[in-house]
Amino acid sequence: MKHAKLALGLVLVVAGVALALSPAWIAERVGKIPKTESDVINLRASYGGTLIGLGAFVAWVPSLRPWLRTMLGLLGWAMAGIGLARLLGFALDGNPDGRQAIWIIAEVLLVIGCAFGVKKLALTTRG
Repeated sequence: MKHAKLALGLVLVVAGVALALSPAWIAERVGKIPKTESDVINLRASYGGTLIGLGAFVAWVPSLRPWLRTMLGLLGWAMAGIGLARLLGFALDGNPDGRQAIWIIAEVLLVIGCAFGVKKLALTTRG
């Protein structure tokens, strides 16, 4: 079961990377034609990044209980995937608007907060 979960997670991450690298393909499928570089960055983050984060979560999650750890993990990994795809967009598309800076800062802060929360839960349940 552990290997199947890891394999599924890796497949999702690879699919997410493929989507993050293919914003034009996504735009055609969802009917959102980007007008600015920030629109392209958002396509990468919303679709590719979300799938990267979901795959990383599936590969990471040790069990669904305790629920708080699961929710913190899901949020943290989702934000990490979205942030990673957004940074890819910064590098490949350039010219992000001010909202992109707000989004990446929020994503980084959420990842840090979730990581601390998961760590604190691990420490309190052990001892």
